[in-house]
Amino acid sequence: MNNNCSKKISYKKNTKVVESNSHKYVVKLKKSNTSLIYDYLASRNFYNYLPKENNSTDTQEVYRYIEEKPESIEDKAIDLVYILSLLHIKTTIYEDINLDRIKEVYETNMKNINSLNTYYHNLQDYIENKVYMSPAEYLLIRNISQIYHLLTFSKNSLDSWYEEKKNNNKERTVLLHNNLSLDHFLEDNRAYLISWDKAERGYVIYDFLNFYKNEYNHLEMKSLFEIYQSKYQYTKEEKMLFLALLSIPWKIDFNDTNYNNTLKTRLLVNYVIKTSKFLSKDDEKNQKTQEEKLE
Repeated sequence: MNNNCSKKISYKKNTKVVESNSHKYVVKLKKSNTSLIYDYLASRNFYNYLPKENNSTDTQEVYRYIEEKPESIEDKAIDLVYILSLLHIKTTIYEDINLDRIKEVYETNMKNINSLNTYYHNLQDYIENKVYMSPAEYLLIRNISQIYHLLTFSKNSLDSWYEEKKNNNKERTVLLHNNLSLDHFLEDNRAYLISWDKAERGYVIYDFLNFYKNEYNHLEMKSLFEIYQSKYQYTKEEKMLFLALLSIPWKIDFNDTNYNNTLKTRLLVNYVIKTSKFLSKDDEKNQKTQEEKLE
């Protein structure tokens, strides 16, 4: 793209859009060497990414601007899940078990679970000893038992995953997009995953986990997960780790205005409620499968 030919510059969702005499382009500051990622994707016959329009040595990255087709976010999410499963199918490799990586994942997340459990018990004690609760505090206390339930489930699932992994010799990894959301998926006559700055190889569960945490408040995630699993099914230990990490809520504080504190608490409570339902449906499905085997 020749910047001298640009005739209009605008911004869309913090993205710089440059319109030339004949085309529109998106201009981003270069954060990492995504050219290596694109080369790898092409070598694995995965082409659902936007190639750069400029030289890889430039300090900025230029991409063709995509005029998206009109569709609901539900339809867009389904298409994203199909492309995600294709990415994982194309980039799967099997490696020898990395015991250091397993131990690090286990210890890091177990430390977080225990820390959150202590934090929320202390916060509960503090709130319940107040004369008057704020709306945010009241909302949290009403749902605190579900937070504890998720933390207990997460701890048990993580323990089970750790024991299971220690008995295996091989594990599979994929190229993770690692920044998955509806904003990073575009469609015109083709579908594209964009924003590959955080891409890296790792456990497959992290992409859908990331997608869930970014979009849980807008989408029905269970059906999307089932679509994804129909194309790329997690192994037993992958499912354990996915559910363990899915069940870890985040730490909340009340250091803002009452209004903002209530909004933050509502987001957390929504996550806890929706994730509890996600887990209960999964448990019901597993139980039904076991009952069918016994018949």
